[in-house]
Amino acid sequence: MSVTIVLCLLIFTQADTKVTFTADYSLHERPPTEEGKPLLIDASINLRNILHVAEKEQIISLETTLRLYWKDERIKADEKSMDSIDSIGPYVTLNPSRADKFWMPDVFIDQAKALRTPTYYTKPASLRVYNDSTIRYSSRINYDVACNMDFHRFPVDEQYCEVKFESFGFTNKQVQMRWMDQSHSNVNANISLAQFSFNVLLMDSYSTDYYDIAYPGLIMKLHLTRQIGYHIVQTYIPSTVFVILAWLSLFIPAESVPGRVGMGMTTLLTLTAMFSSVRQNVPRVSYVSFLDIWMLICMIFVFSCILEFIIATVFIRYNRKSQGDKFEFVCKISLPIIFIIFNICYWPILLSGYYDGK
Repeated sequence: MSVTIVLCLLIFTQADTKVTFTADYSLHERPPTEEGKPLLIDASINLRNILHVAEKEQIISLETTLRLYWKDERIKADEKSMDSIDSIGPYVTLNPSRADKFWMPDVFIDQAKALRTPTYYTKPASLRVYNDSTIRYSSRINYDVACNMDFHRFPVDEQYCEVKFESFGFTNKQVQMRWMDQSHSNVNANISLAQFSFNVLLMDSYSTDYYDIAYPGLIMKLHLTRQIGYHIVQTYIPSTVFVILAWLSLFIPAESVPGRVGMGMTTLLTLTAMFSSVRQNVPRVSYVSFLDIWMLICMIFVFSCILEFIIATVFIRYNRKSQGDKFEFVCKISLPIIFIIFNICYWPILLSGYYDGK
């Protein structure tokens, strides 16, 4: 037992010799800077995965590795303990559990709902000390963060989700944050989303303007563009087919009441059920989207076919069959023409801005 304790103490002592702290070091005090300038914290990020885009809850789930770099002259790495080198310089790697002995930036994710650490045994983090007293702390987490979405252009909508990494306690007069150049950040090329294509933009550092005191932060903006192919196959083509079926019912003689009524009502109910199913995938917003306009017009055309049958039946009942036949002929010609004109107007407006590459 005593031998085990001695060995543990020797290992711990050996780990401590990798870095040395000045006598006045305190983890409660931020690293000193020249002329009292704000401490500069550089950052890079690795977007590992976009786990889920929850449109109804307006939440996006991400998995990222955030790396923070800052200089602390109070900490020196032992030259003999340097175990690797990268683009910044030689460094010594410490167990991430040692991070509680270092001063750390108080960075948090704004509007995050839940944070999870994909831990197997050891926390997925790393702590490095470079030969020039630069400290690098890196940690991987996955989290759910709020994303305000706009569905006016649904199903060709574009969503912009801002993930903000902010300092909680240090003001912009004490700490400044900035992204490193693009070569230090990367996005997993294998990320695939069912209904969206995406682009990532690292925005310049900013300061919060909704507090009495400004706090520094960084923004990672995700630009999500919905792919219309799913809704073309699942919504637009089937609904167009049902509108055509409703129009074809006009060629059934008006005297065949069960056939006309059954075909018209079945088409209307099927459209209503289809559109209700589509609407379950988006929030119950109070404004009208492009898909709502399509749904409404399709149901109006189907209802017009049913209404045409009722009017034609009235003409026949009052012994005005010739007028009823003329009315049916006009409807057979005018309804498809109006629907075609609607499509000519609808699709250019729907797709405007969708293929402009922005």
